Amino acid sequence: MEIETRVVSSLEKVFCSSTLESAPLKKLSALKGERVSFQIAVRCKVECASLQVAVAGAPEELKEKITFREVLCVPSLMPAVKADKYTVSTEPGLFPDALMPIKKDIAISADNWHAVWVSVDVPESAVPGKYDLKIKVSFTSRYAHCAWCTQPVVDTEESIELEIVNAKLPEQELKVTHWFYSDCLQHHYKVSAWSEEHWLLLEKFFRNYAAHNSNLLLTPLWSVPLDMIPGRTTRPLSQLLKITLEEDKWSFDFSRLERWINTARKCGIKNFEMVHAFSQWGLKYAPEVMVEQQGRERPMFGHTTPQTAPEYAEFLRALMKELLPFLRSMELTPENCYFHISDEPQESALENYRYASNLFKEILDGFPYIDALSSTKFLKEGYIDRPVPHEGELDEFMNEKVAERWVYYAGQWQDGMPGRQFGMPSLRNRVLGILLYVYGCDGFLEWGYNFWFSQFNRTWDVDVWSDSNCERSFCSGGAYLVYPGPDGPIDSLRHEVIAEGFRDEMALRLLEKKSSRETVLKWLDEETGYRISMRKYPRDEKWLLELRNKLNLKLAELNN
Repeated sequence: MEIETRVVSSLEKVFCSSTLESAPLKKLSALKGERVSFQIAVRCKVECASLQVAVAGAPEELKEKITFREVLCVPSLMPAVKADKYTVSTEPGLFPDALMPIKKDIAISADNWHAVWVSVDVPESAVPGKYDLKIKVSFTSRYAHCAWCTQPVVDTEESIELEIVNAKLPEQELKVTHWFYSDCLQHHYKVSAWSEEHWLLLEKFFRNYAAHNSNLLLTPLWSVPLDMIPGRTTRPLSQLLKITLEEDKWSFDFSRLERWINTARKCGIKNFEMVHAFSQWGLKYAPEVMVEQQGRERPMFGHTTPQTAPEYAEFLRALMKELLPFLRSMELTPENCYFHISDEPQESALENYRYASNLFKEILDGFPYIDALSSTKFLKEGYIDRPVPHEGELDEFMNEKVAERWVYYAGQWQDGMPGRQFGMPSLRNRVLGILLYVYGCDGFLEWGYNFWFSQFNRTWDVDVWSDSNCERSFCSGGAYLVYPGPDGPIDSLRHEVIAEGFRDEMALRLLEKKSSRETVLKWLDEETGYRISMRKYPRDEKWLLELRNKLNLKLAELNN
């Protein structure tokens, strides 16, 4: 049985093909308390083979911290924009993305490369030093039961040196949100909103969310007013607030919101963002808000409610008088709780935004609001002090004074900017972390942790395992980072690599605390030869891997 194995980095995309050009990865380094990953690429040149992987050698404290997942290829009709010049492919095909738990073994196709994703969760108590991690790979013929099979099993071993450096990964300061959709969970798994089955799923996905360094959670006070055509499409009802109006008196039940906050905190999420109070792309309408009157619940506000409707403003005033004290009682403060007005307003919506901004300043009692918008006019007019510009517009905002510096991306591709489409090299996923540090960002926002519907919510019934393009609307990868598994989240390699980037940012902040920001930026400039930016950075995975190893060594030296 002719076999081949090779250790490659987490930045390599191992396609199911007969060629693999990546050089073997020999060593990795990690801080204490950090997850690091690599891959074992495998190939067998005979038909009907499967393989198993197991730890063959590692320190005792690491043996139970090593996990294996199969890198599953997912079909894509639109993996990246055709005009994008920095991709691995823009052609339809199968792309390595989903990380499937290995129940017993992995069936592999003859003469094609496949990959196993290996993650090591280094304990905070780990002893610094260099360790050889040995992984046993066993190839088994599915003809093993036949007398004529001369090589039923072939074992081989791969190894990699892991250096655990004498420094601990610090607590994350950067606020990170990938918008979380509770309605996508309830629809896909066919459970009722806020049923016990729904809460069980939420907890599983919350844990996954937090484990990948997302720490700011979109909170649906009412159903999320995003990606819809007013009057034509809608989203499943997923409203945390129980609202009653009787004899012109509002009353609010926050019990589901309290459980949401407590459940998220139990899973490691510390920051919350309240859902948008006005419609997307122009603030023309109110969101759909369900209200009970005379024992019957109905949508009292929605796309038929103009933005400036006095009754909607009075509702928001009444709500905030009770909601803000409740949030403070839950230890949510202007430091860890944000609100939203509207998503991606253009300059044509300046007047609408001015109205909403004035209302928010009146009723929020010091709580901040953030919004994805890319025109400095909103900032210069004083309508917002925490704008979230698109990465392509961030440089324009760098000369402006802001209360916090944020940035977002939404699948754009120009000039090789960071992104997460299937067809992009993984370097474009991970480099974001270093760039966020260089720009001095306080927060990062992205719209899709688990958006499993079609564009504009034309249909909710999208099988993301076979249609990764949201009903042929978006390039694969932009809408979600996790897949719906049988009973919980299935990760993507993009999710793991993006999280590696956030940990790069955390390590740079640690170096800053031990020196200064000026020192760290100077070192980065020296290593690269220039000041990197969203559009310009070395397009070589070796550069990033070596940079991180050097960073870890600098941290270790400062601790010795």
